[in-house]
Amino acid sequence: MPLKKSLLEEKPFILIVDDVLKNLQVLGNILRAEGYFFTPATSGKQALKIIEKRLPDLILLDVMMPETDGYEVCRILKDNPATKDIPIIFLTAKTDTEDIVKGFAMGGVDYITKPFSPAELLARINTHLKILKISNERKELLHVLCHDLANAFSPIISALNIIHDYATYKVLRKDMETAALNGMRIIELVRTIRALEDNKIELKLESVELKKAVKSSELMLERKFAEKQIELVQHIDDNLTVSAEFTSLVNSVINNLLTNAVKFSYPNSKIIIEAKQSGDNVTVSIQDFGVGMSEQLQRDIFDMKKTTSRIGTGGETGTGFGMPLVKKFVKAYGGAIEIASKREKDCPEDHGTEVRVILKSGG
Repeated sequence: MPLKKSLLEEKPFILIVDDVLKNLQVLGNILRAEGYFFTPATSGKQALKIIEKRLPDLILLDVMMPETDGYEVCRILKDNPATKDIPIIFLTAKTDTEDIVKGFAMGGVDYITKPFSPAELLARINTHLKILKISNERKELLHVLCHDLANAFSPIISALNIIHDYATYKVLRKDMETAALNGMRIIELVRTIRALEDNKIELKLESVELKKAVKSSELMLERKFAEKQIELVQHIDDNLTVSAEFTSLVNSVINNLLTNAVKFSYPNSKIIIEAKQSGDNVTVSIQDFGVGMSEQLQRDIFDMKKTTSRIGTGGETGTGFGMPLVKKFVKAYGGAIEIASKREKDCPEDHGTEVRVILKSGG
């Protein structure tokens, strides 16, 4: 049975494990006052059963419990790839140095002895949750950038496949130049994101020619479109501009949206991208006529904590991390993103996905 991740977006879900009811009540009151969501477990076995159904964001774990003690619970969780990254804070009356050392050796991120200060406990919880958030965001970033690099260098793969034919020299040169330019853009994108994470710079917005941005993405994804014989239909005025940052708009936003559209489209179909200006806003729509997505997936797709990766119509795999980054960039531009979709099995005559990105006009 697949593990269900925490459904909470604003406050993390904390699991408290202690066989003493009074201790659970005290901890519950502390967490409740801080606004955290939590669930108590009175034994190690009960805790493991809860985790089978819902992954906590952090665990407060007592050591001295009958049958399955805290150390054994920790060992079981750390041996499981699905639960090994959950921060575990041991909260126990065992104060000997060897017990503390054992707690860290088993994989605990912290060790707090009873009696404890509520303020100190909350401070340590907040610290480890922040560390977890940063770690998850950086994992997401690495997954997405690897995905984007693959798009950027796909023309090189195409070129290598035809390099034996001298007559195709001009095509080869074009592909190599495109790949080199895209590669430099991705490197610049990585530098930009790292600087943003370190609060060293703010994203510099500019007036971007939308048709030029889409063309840059199309050149990178030519091979993907050709492999499935998908036609890209464009309805974008030559003079239409949006307020964005060119490199991230092309390599992260448009690339990811078009890649997903290709991935879930059927061979020999089409994808329509169009843009319309209304007042100070420009709405960019990318419409495919593929398998569509469920309502649950539409709700989860921008949440990096949720499992949203799916196999494409051509067997394509992915990480499921692209859309959360797309939303981050769109928000950084001062825009918004929406999804409307119908699954093929629910709507045989009218299915597919439309993603709408609303951006400020660059004019």
